Amino acid sequence: MLILTVNNISKNFGYGTLFEKLSFSLNEGEKISIVGPNGCGKSTLLKMIAGTERIDGGMIAISRDANTAFLEQTSPDDFDNRIVKEVLNDAFSDLLNLQSTIDLTLQELTSTELETEKYDILTKRYYRLLEQFEKDGGYEIDNKIAFVCSGLKISNEMLNNYYNNLSGGEKTIVHLAKALLNKPKLFLLDEPTNHLDIKRIEWLENYIKSFNGAMVIVSHDRYFLDKVSNKILEIDNGEATIFSTNYSGYLVEKESIFEKKMAEYKDQQKLIKRMEEQIKFFAEKGMAYNSSTLCDRAHALQTQLDRIKSKAIARPKKQRNLNMDFNESDKSGKVVIETKNLTISAPEKNILSNINVQIRRGERVVIIGDNGSGKSTFIKTILGEQPLSYSGEVFVGPSVKIGYLPQIIQFAKSTQNVLEYFQYETALNEQNARSTLATFQFYKEDVNKRIDNLSGGERIRLRLAILIQQQVNTLIFDEPTNHIDIPTKEVLEQSLEDFSGTLIFISHDRYFINKFADRIIEFENGKVNNYLGNYEDYKISKNKG
Repeated sequence: MLILTVNNISKNFGYGTLFEKLSFSLNEGEKISIVGPNGCGKSTLLKMIAGTERIDGGMIAISRDANTAFLEQTSPDDFDNRIVKEVLNDAFSDLLNLQSTIDLTLQELTSTELETEKYDILTKRYYRLLEQFEKDGGYEIDNKIAFVCSGLKISNEMLNNYYNNLSGGEKTIVHLAKALLNKPKLFLLDEPTNHLDIKRIEWLENYIKSFNGAMVIVSHDRYFLDKVSNKILEIDNGEATIFSTNYSGYLVEKESIFEKKMAEYKDQQKLIKRMEEQIKFFAEKGMAYNSSTLCDRAHALQTQLDRIKSKAIARPKKQRNLNMDFNESDKSGKVVIETKNLTISAPEKNILSNINVQIRRGERVVIIGDNGSGKSTFIKTILGEQPLSYSGEVFVGPSVKIGYLPQIIQFAKSTQNVLEYFQYETALNEQNARSTLATFQFYKEDVNKRIDNLSGGERIRLRLAILIQQQVNTLIFDEPTNHIDIPTKEVLEQSLEDFSGTLIFISHDRYFINKFADRIIEFENGKVNNYLGNYEDYKISKNKG
């Protein structure tokens, strides 16, 4: 069954066309993921399908029988005075209204003396409504809510908390749960794995695999895209290309297409060069021997060459790499960081208890665990930035020089523009500063943006630009791949591959973990578990356990 048709749509923001003549369709069971650099129009396309963004040309059609759910990327800023359980009940509004009708009918049946005819009519109505309620799953509402809340780890405490008291991330999880409970035929998801830890993400993956409707997904989580997608829509420079595969298959097909286009380009360039040589040969010989036949041959070849050049194949381009080589310091000592019996306490409970961890020079260690398990708290304690009290020993080697990328990036001089702040931090002259910033995709007028107006991805790129200017031998990253697009992630990864120092990072990005971790530290229930290898090795170990 055809759920969604997008036909030749275009979008123009006044300063230029975002995309035009973009087309695709989705049947039941198809899940298409939209990929492309930040700013290419991924979220805009989702909003156009949802009907919250104007279409400048073309047509979008959704099956009449298909209800739609849209999970937006930005954290909700709405207000609702009800508890979370009541908010989730909105997904069953029709059934709950039916329940109210049943209760009123029963009340009418039992509260007054009725004539036989009226009583029979109400009785038939009552049992008809009960049958409809059962058929539509009315008796399964609590089980359905419990199932989704268990998967997304929405606790009973959170269920009974007021929605307005939740953080932005918690509100996003509630909206995701509500959307899942709506059982839409068309699901639009914009960065659904934001604010989710690994266990929640893996539960969501399994849910999506069993989802029978159509789904349009925007995500920078490549592991997630691999698991849930059976189509990829790439948007690049206003052009859209469909690949009938998952993310890994898309990369293979894209490389194959690039190589084919490059081969065609090279073949055509060889032909052009050969024809130019022939034209020169016949023209010179024709002039030397005053031969009209040779001159005519040169003219005919030139006409043929002009036709070929008018339809010449453009040289195919790959994503431009950023030059991000970390400025490494001398090696640190063998022991980089060590904690002994480290206990970190909040006012009402211990966050971490008796943690013993040693990280040695050259290791690439990822710290994983549920949201709230103490990962960032541990890192901040190591860095001396944790305001909470702790006991035990924390050792950082005397020759360790740390470059730190926090999860929430703040800048001391937020009213300055990018160029001013970058020069303040690095002491580079304007020419070198502009050149370096350009490698981090801050082009021309971008360097004049105020710091406090930067997006999350721009803040990370600016922090990285500053970081690579510093001499470090240990990198500590807290969720480094959040808020950056896939091309920027790939460039960051290229630079980290050449970094010979110690890498310690917190991440829910399993693709990134697989690429860099040679050891996993898991925080669970205030304790620490150690695993050798990357994420796939960790999963095998957990399954054996």
